[in-house]
Amino acid sequence: MISAVLAIAVILLLAWIAKVRAQVKRAIAVLDDISNGNLDRRIVCDNSGISKICYKVNEIVIRLKEESASHKQSERAYRQLMTSLSHDLRTPMASLIGYLGAVNDGVVQGGEKEEYLQRSLSKALDLKEYVDTLFEWLKLESGERIFNFFPVDICELTREIVADWIPQIEGAGMEYEICMFEEEVRVSLDSSAYRRILNNMIQNVFTHSNAGKMKVELFSSGQMIGLSVTDNGAGIPERDLPFIFDRLYKCDTARSKRGNGLGLSIASELAKAHGGRISAESELGSWSKFTLWLPFAKQGLET
Repeated sequence: MISAVLAIAVILLLAWIAKVRAQVKRAIAVLDDISNGNLDRRIVCDNSGISKICYKVNEIVIRLKEESASHKQSERAYRQLMTSLSHDLRTPMASLIGYLGAVNDGVVQGGEKEEYLQRSLSKALDLKEYVDTLFEWLKLESGERIFNFFPVDICELTREIVADWIPQIEGAGMEYEICMFEEEVRVSLDSSAYRRILNNMIQNVFTHSNAGKMKVELFSSGQMIGLSVTDNGAGIPERDLPFIFDRLYKCDTARSKRGNGLGLSIASELAKAHGGRISAESELGSWSKFTLWLPFAKQGLET
C-alpha cells in the first residue's frame, strides 16, 4: 500500500517537474526573443511553480517597452528641435553675415551703412533669443533649472517688463492697455522665470497674432491671481488649443509659421514650477487670451 502511494507521488512529482521544465523552456525562448529586441513578447503563465516569475518578467518587459517608447519620442523631439532651430537660425545668420560683409567691404556708406549696422544688431538679437530659448528648454528638460523664490511686488515687476516692450509695441502701431492693482501685491516669485513667462506671452502676440491691440492685466479670482495677455488678432483654431503648450507644436493654419514652438511650452513649465499653470482661450479670426494663474495661498501673498 505504501509503495503504491510512493509510486503515485513519484509519478506526480515527475509530471510536475516535466511541466516546470517545459514552462522554463518556453520562457527561455520568449526571453531570447525579447533580448533580440522584440518587446511585444510575453510569457504565457500557468499554475506551475514559476508563474510568479513569469508575471514579474512580463511586468518588466511592459515597463521596458514604455520606457523605450518614451525614449524614442524624446529622440524624435530632439531631432525635430535641431531641425527646427537650424532652419530658424540659418536665415538671421545669413542676413547678419550679409549685412556685416557689406559694411566691412565698404559696399555701403553713410546713412545706408548705419542702417545695415542696425539691421545687423536686430539679427544678432534674434540669434541671441533663439540661443536663450534653447538653453532654457534644455535646462528644464534636464532638471537643471535652479529657481530662486523671493517676495516680489508682482505689479511693479510686471510694469517693468511691459515697459521694455512699449517701444516695440508703439513701433508696430499697436494699441495697448495695462491694468494693475492699485496697491502693492507681494508674491513669492523667481523673477527671471516670471520675466520669461510674460516675455513669451507678449512675444507670442507679435510672432503669431497680427494683432492691432493688446491688453496686459493683473486680477484676482478666488484663491488665484491671474496675469492675462489678450490680443485682437488672428486667433487660434479650436483643434489646436489643446496642444499649443506642447513642445515644438506649431499651429498650421491662421497663425504665422514663425517661432520655434518652444516659447509657450517653456512658459507652461515655468508656471508649474511656481505651483501655477497657463490657460488659453481664443476665437478664430477675432481674439486670443493667455492667462498665467498663480495660487495665493502657496505663493504667500501679502498685500
